[in-house]
Parts: sequence; structure tokens; C-alpha cells
Amino acid sequence: MYLLNDKVAHELKKPFGKVYKELPSIEGKVVSIGDVTTKHLLSNGIIPNLSILDFKTKRNIPVNIPHKFKTIFEVENPQGCISDEAIERIKYLSTIHDRDMALIIKGEEDLLTIPVIKYFPEDTSVIYGQPDEGMVLLKITDELKQKIEKLLKDMEER
Repeated sequence: MYLLNDKVAHELKKPFGKVYKELPSIEGKVVSIGDVTTKHLLSNGIIPNLSILDFKTKRNIPVNIPHKFKTIFEVENPQGCISDEAIERIKYLSTIHDRDMALIIKGEEDLLTIPVIKYFPEDTSVIYGQPDEGMVLLKITDELKQKIEKLLKDMEER
């Protein structure tokens, strides 16, 4: 399990990709992280390969997503950490070539962009919400994977 600390929290305030107010064009394998982002994609006819959700926004405001996912997995991931269970499930899901899968988080999904970038293949599009700014879209690259490895090394591991 990895625990968030002040140094990494400061780094994570900066988006990993470009921030968009409107949904940009997205092609290829897509992973969405966050309820509002996923709902926005689905309402625009974009079905991610994987959606990571906790059915809340801003930690406690419920979000209704009227979509029936093809496959659903659940894991626990407490606030402020990346659980071993979440890491293993994301690692597994990165090997599946399917769409319309959901990973439902009991806890909080905010930090799960990190293992998604680590384990999903290069050129996967990852989209997540940047609170009060918009959506961040990035393509996984080797350079980004290296940045994530450094962040993980800077986190407290238990």
C-alpha cells in the first residue's frame, strides 16, 4: 500500500496532461477516472475500456451514473492511499482487451490514476477530473511512466 504525503500531494496538484473545459476528441483505449468525468464521457457516447468510480464527487456528493456496465469489479481503496488490492486489480484489468468495464471503489479513487499510468500500455488515453478546472486528458508514454515511478518512490510504502 502506498500512502500520500505532502511532497507527492503537492506534485499531484499539477495536471499530468492538458486540461479541457469541453470534451476533446479521444481515440483508442480509454480509461476514465472519476464519476463526473465518466458520466460526461458516457453522455457523449464514449464508452471507456475502464471506468474507475466511487459514485461520489468532491468526496461526498453522490453521483448517479445511469449506465449498465458490461463487467463490474470492486475493490477497497481508502482515502489518501493506493491499496494493494486496487493495484493488483488495475494491473489485471490492464491486460484485458475489452470495453465497458467498471472498477467500483469502496473509498476513494483519486490516486488511482497513478497505477493506471504505471500498468496500462503506452498510447492509452487517460482522462480524469481536475477539481474546479475541467478534465485532464493524457496519453500514456514511457516518460510519463518514469514520472509515475518517481512519485511512487516518493510515497510512503507499507
